[in-house]
Amino acid sequence: MASQSSQWNNNTAFLLAATGSAVGLGNIWGFPYKAGENGGGLFVLLYIFFVITLGFPVFMAEVFIGKKGKSNPVSSIETLAKKSKSSSKWSIVGYGGILASLIIAGYYAVIAGFVINYGFISATGLEAGAAAAVYEAEKANFWEMTFWFSLFLFASGFVVANGIDKGIDKAMRFLLPMLFVLVIAMVGYGAVAGDFSSGLNYLFSWKAEDFSAGTIQAAIGQAFFSMSIGMGTLMAFGSYMPSNQKVSKASAVVVTADTGVALLAGLAIFPLALGLGFSPNAGDTLVFVTMTEVFAQLGSVGQFVGPLFYFLLAVAAFSSMISILEPSVAYLTQKHSMTRAKASTYVVAFCFLLSLISVAGHNVWSTVSIGALDNPFEAMKYFADDFLLLLVGTGMSIFVGWRLEKVVDADTMGINNKNLMSLWVFVLKVISPIFLMVIWTLGNLQILFDIRFF
Repeated sequence: MASQSSQWNNNTAFLLAATGSAVGLGNIWGFPYKAGENGGGLFVLLYIFFVITLGFPVFMAEVFIGKKGKSNPVSSIETLAKKSKSSSKWSIVGYGGILASLIIAGYYAVIAGFVINYGFISATGLEAGAAAAVYEAEKANFWEMTFWFSLFLFASGFVVANGIDKGIDKAMRFLLPMLFVLVIAMVGYGAVAGDFSSGLNYLFSWKAEDFSAGTIQAAIGQAFFSMSIGMGTLMAFGSYMPSNQKVSKASAVVVTADTGVALLAGLAIFPLALGLGFSPNAGDTLVFVTMTEVFAQLGSVGQFVGPLFYFLLAVAAFSSMISILEPSVAYLTQKHSMTRAKASTYVVAFCFLLSLISVAGHNVWSTVSIGALDNPFEAMKYFADDFLLLLVGTGMSIFVGWRLEKVVDADTMGINNKNLMSLWVFVLKVISPIFLMVIWTLGNLQILFDIRFF
């Protein structure tokens, strides 16, 4: 028997927690490098388009499930399925979200460990031209990578174990203001020390030759990953919302903040990289090789700006990791009556094992391909980001749009205009599922089998 969830002390707590979940490495690490890989402005425009047309409606659907179900992702869906006289098998959507969050936590902790390590590396100073060699050396060291991700993972687990008020809410009230100040500071420095006009042009210019199904899937996947859609986090946090907080208004604040930080991250990174003659299309090494080389060429100034940049990334990663762990902990505490400390220990231990596999994908298993994917790390990223998130998002769209149409109410949503409510439900019923599944199919055919239709 699932127990009901606790509740945030005030409306601000949900906004901080959901924003902290959304604003993470997906914005400051993932968004710039994926934009660089996929044609800059084309990717950015597609990203913004999908955030508005697909991401925001599905974001609200996930929060609604949590708020109305008042429990963990699985139990909330089971409760609403019963209320709408639907099959309890819909709970597979909740289980899918929890599985996605666990896999993401497994590789996310490794990237975050890298970030912390690079804060110290950049503070000591590097010779110009040494960044690539340092990256390869750090990536090859299994035990050093394990140390850094363990430090990050155990700290995140400690916060989650302390509960939503003394742990998550308290941490977010400290981390979020700091994160926004650091982002704005880095943008300001990029504008002064870099080529800001070139950064703007790269971020918003259209390159038609870069258009493909993979670009579209990357933009949708980034939107869902960045907004924490499909991980169960929004259902878990939504279940803690005060009764007077409206889903639509709260969701709009979080989505706007998340998108704004992603764009600001691009404006912090691209002007500096382009200003010093570096290409921004370095893939996932953009932050660890290109930006480290940028800081090396800045000399003593780089020894200050570099650690500041990686501290920003670490703060973003920490706020998100806390949120990524919460759905699994909520499930164990509410569905299986565990204490938060015990549930957090189990979840962190499982994520630790997944992180070891992710670390091995960088070194001892770096040549172990899994199908079309280069190594276990890439396989974990693919399965969570490109495979599961869109599937879970589609499942939530269909569940809310088709099965909960009579359960959805204007008061909970905060949408009093009947036309807007009908439009939201129509998007969930028709547009979102069809579009997401077409892109999911085309994108996976391209990634797994190199079959391209355009």
